[in-house]
Amino acid sequence: MNSESGQRLPMEELKQRNAPQTCPNREEWDNLLMMISALYRVTAEQGKALENLERHTALLRETCPGRAQLEALAEDTAQIRAMLRQAGKRKERYVSPPSLSTALSVLVWLALILLGTMVGMVVLQALWSGLAALWSAVKMLIP
Repeated sequence: MNSESGQRLPMEELKQRNAPQTCPNREEWDNLLMMISALYRVTAEQGKALENLERHTALLRETCPGRAQLEALAEDTAQIRAMLRQAGKRKERYVSPPSLSTALSVLVWLALILLGTMVGMVVLQALWSGLAALWSAVKMLIP
């Protein structure tokens, strides 16, 4: 008989190779079952750890901003800084003399206020004199 390399093997080795496999005894079965159960527990723990890790990474993806969001935030902060710089500067105030139309409109308003005051005073005088006449009439009726 030839082996894979083409050499002849001794008869004893051939008998060992072709000998029927023996079944494991009770102690070997118990050891195999313990190893299988230990492997099962380890894979179950690793599966739970993997699920927790996937849940955590999904939560991080939802809460942490992406690259586009970070760029948008950077642009917004640059705009806010520019507005703050500009807001911090003092604005120059210009005082110019009033124009002719402004002066005329002020004069018109003053004239209207004066006219309204005069009309109001005339009305009040008329009311006062009317009440005085009424009081004198009532005074004559009551002895």
